[in-house]
Amino acid sequence: MVRQGKKPPMDFADPSRDQRRRHRRSPVQLSARIKFERSEVPAIAENISPGGAFLRAALPDGAEWLVAEIDLADGKTVSVKAHVRWRRHDPPGVGVQFHSFLERWG
Repeated sequence: MVRQGKKPPMDFADPSRDQRRRHRRSPVQLSARIKFERSEVPAIAENISPGGAFLRAALPDGAEWLVAEIDLADGKTVSVKAHVRWRRHDPPGVGVQFHSFLERWG
C-alpha cells in the first residue's frame, strides 16, 4: 500500500528500472564491516561498482556517513568513506556512494 503523497520505494533489484548510476554494479557476496560514530557492524556487500555498493546490514537511521571495510575476493581489504544514499528495511541494508578511498587497493 502506498500512502498518499509518497512514492513507492524503488526496487533496486529490478534490472528493468532506469537507475541513475554512472557505473554498473556487479553482484558479489563479500564480507564487510561498517564503522560509524563509535560502532562497528558486520555487513555483506551484495553488489559493488567503482562508485558505490549495497551493504546488507542493519544501521540506525541517523547513520549517514560511514567507513566501509570490504574484504575483496583476492584477499585484500579496501577501506572507503561513504555516504548513505538510500535504505532498505526488509531485509535491512544501505546503498552507499563512495566518497574517498582510505587505503590503496593493492
